[in-house]
Amino acid sequence: MRLDPLSDLSIQVALPSSRRGWGVGPKRPDREESRLASVLVIDDSASARSEIRAVLEGSCLFGRILEAVDGLAGLRMLLAETVDAVVCDLEMPGLDGEKLLRAQRSRPDGQDVPFFFLTAQRDPERMARLLRAGASDTIQKPFHPAELIARLETHLRVRRLQAELRDKNAMLERISTTDAVTGMRTRRYAGELLSIEVLRASRYHTPLAVAMCDLDHFKRVNDSFGHPAGDAVLAAVSDVIRRTLRATDAAGRYGGEEFLLVLPGTNIAGAHALAERVRAAIEETGFDVGVEAPYPVTVSIGVAALGDGQSVEALVRAADEALYEAKAAGRNRVVVAGDTQRALDSAVGKTRPAIRARRPR
Repeated sequence: MRLDPLSDLSIQVALPSSRRGWGVGPKRPDREESRLASVLVIDDSASARSEIRAVLEGSCLFGRILEAVDGLAGLRMLLAETVDAVVCDLEMPGLDGEKLLRAQRSRPDGQDVPFFFLTAQRDPERMARLLRAGASDTIQKPFHPAELIARLETHLRVRRLQAELRDKNAMLERISTTDAVTGMRTRRYAGELLSIEVLRASRYHTPLAVAMCDLDHFKRVNDSFGHPAGDAVLAAVSDVIRRTLRATDAAGRYGGEEFLLVLPGTNIAGAHALAERVRAAIEETGFDVGVEAPYPVTVSIGVAALGDGQSVEALVRAADEALYEAKAAGRNRVVVAGDTQRALDSAVGKTRPAIRARRPR
């Protein structure tokens, strides 16, 4: 079947038949080991493209084979399609293979597609230049089918392993920065983020606030219903916090049943209002602990704003001391750190100014 999306470009799709043999290699690749790939064949000779297609179809490596009639058509195809490999003639009128390679490698998303050049040239310096420019391999014409397939298979395997490595590294990064129970960021990640926000706020003279949240009487949940129920409550509370925060805010599990909220661009009044919304949202939510009736959970919160020259440690300590006072004053309330915020005491009935105190759970 032949399609013509562009005047100087043709695309052909071939699906390997289960009856067709491996042909040019020692054995057919295991389906679980090798995903059927897509390949773009670029050559200004129709007979050459036909010969290459026959070899590629016989390999059972490729589920889609695209064709372009010259370098310009190949570039257009690469801009429009995602392929796993390119088999390209080096000498073509207009945009030759070397220029096409440089154009492809200059694109941010065109760095890792393997490029294989078929050429009758035997100039070692040009072959070296192509490899330095990003070519995966150069294959002499006339090529042997088994050699072409073996080289393609090797590079496809390497590309697949590189993709798996990137995925695993991304997964490890997520694991190292995400708390397994709550799905929130870890204490280390939240602390590093707060350090950056403190530097940014100090440099640009923008407000920054933090809030320390601690679940009230959480030990009762674990003692009465078991640790799995406690983990479920922590996860559900985390969901409530995430839904209540704004897109620019961040939250992390600071330890046990304690959470740190980082609130960039927020003054003390705004942080107090947001903390009160978090407290109220948790109080209004019934949590599933494995019994018929929803279990009520409350949270105490201490809020502090960044002062001139204040360090990360001092900012967190101020919020933690305010949290101590919230616990000592009866729990299920928001307390603002520092004597200068005492006027906020009357804003919400559950709000009290902070003094240093030992924190009951």
